[in-house]
Amino acid sequence: MTFAQYFFCKKIKSDKNAIKNTFFAQECQKNDTAKIYIGGVDSLNRVFIALGSNLAPRYSRLAEGRDMLSRISSGGWLESPIYETPPVGPEGQGPYFNQVVSFWYDGEPKRLLNYLKGSELVLGRKPRGHWNSREIDLDLLYFGNKVMAGRPTIPHVEIPNRQFVLVPLNDIAPDWVDPLSNVTVKELLSQLLENESRIPFRTITAEEP
Repeated sequence: MTFAQYFFCKKIKSDKNAIKNTFFAQECQKNDTAKIYIGGVDSLNRVFIALGSNLAPRYSRLAEGRDMLSRISSGGWLESPIYETPPVGPEGQGPYFNQVVSFWYDGEPKRLLNYLKGSELVLGRKPRGHWNSREIDLDLLYFGNKVMAGRPTIPHVEIPNRQFVLVPLNDIAPDWVDPLSNVTVKELLSQLLENESRIPFRTITAEEP
């Protein structure tokens, strides 16, 4: 079944039952003034996944991660540029390649988390302890507008504190509303940059050592 079969937009004069998150409305916006809502996608949620790697070949590892994610996408694929950023965690690590992707997903949060963790193992990630170097990292950021504690915790608790997540997230979904704070991604990024200096970001377009 194609994404077009999963998803359609309807124009309505009153928007009482319209989807709350304006990011979705923008995705199906038409060239008229009619309001838009999404119908027929009760089983789909837009998810956001952060990818990271600081062990060579970093560029290829992110490509492999995207390939694993594309296999469970029901359409609506978005991906940010790839950035190189300084490491966070124990000293002695190399810089990371970071990226955020988003797509429609038909399944439950725990099933998606299990797929992400399994994909990390398939792609060669080895246990080194918290925040240490890694072959590949696949972190679930948002699962629609869900708020959950436990496993998984949604939204990811570190989103408001991580420039290397918020900058690529802002590239693809600046108007996405964080369901915990009820502010947009671009506002979260602005708030963070008011409290700390911007870290170096270098756009990556090919494999590097």
